[in-house]
Amino acid sequence: MQRDLNLLKSVLSVPTKTYQEDLMIEFLIDWLTKNNIEYSVDEHWNVYATKGETTDDNFYYPCVVAHTDTVHDIDVINIREEELENYQGEIKPSLKAYNDFGRPTGIGGDNKCGVFACLELLKELDHLKAVFFVSEETGCHGSRKADPNFFSDVGYAIQFDAPFNWMVTEFCMGVKLFEKSEEFFKKCDNVIKETFQGRQKYGSHPYTDVYALKNKFDFSCINISIGYYNYHTEEEYVVIEDTFNGVDTGKKMIESLGNKKYYLTPRKDSQFLLF
Repeated sequence: MQRDLNLLKSVLSVPTKTYQEDLMIEFLIDWLTKNNIEYSVDEHWNVYATKGETTDDNFYYPCVVAHTDTVHDIDVINIREEELENYQGEIKPSLKAYNDFGRPTGIGGDNKCGVFACLELLKELDHLKAVFFVSEETGCHGSRKADPNFFSDVGYAIQFDAPFNWMVTEFCMGVKLFEKSEEFFKKCDNVIKETFQGRQKYGSHPYTDVYALKNKFDFSCINISIGYYNYHTEEEYVVIEDTFNGVDTGKKMIESLGNKKYYLTPRKDSQFLLF
């Protein structure tokens, strides 16, 4: 599938920081409107999108997830194409951000690469839900308040919010996102082995929005690499091939998983439920 490099550059060019996410939210609303995709925005400024209708009570939507904030200060973002290293030390076409004075600003691939992934999949798939949560970087504030109605017919969730080109989140802040003995993992793992070319490592990683979702809802989740490097620094950059491969991985997982629900009940003792 030919990926849209111009869209990736456009998303990465939007300045956004926790609690200063209005430009990214405006970008999403404009894009969803132009592409005739149904959306809503809740009181917390989370953006929910749904593509494709169904009257089948046994039909469940895949849901892709990203967050709209970064850690970088609001500044002009000029995207430059450069040749930079991937995790394996190979030199690859990459994107890096500079302001008008030529100073690196941090490109915000965490998590604008995830936003791009969700938009690409909304373009390509006939039935899909996508959610763009605010203010993940300071404690998953948007996803803690996720709308239960939106997720009532969601079968599983895929987030694109891990760096590099090999990470897959099994545990997030100690919370299990999926069960390795179940069908959900087996189908995802078969895809990931292929697309990550054997580099994949399943691990326990710091929080992201699927941590909040797994504590609220009874479906399985997963979080994968989406190609950003030196994250949370001014020298952050995006390896284009790795970002595109993350999108391809998500699409192939959805094609394999289909429109069914993969249950994983939240832990009853989770302190997160107190929020």
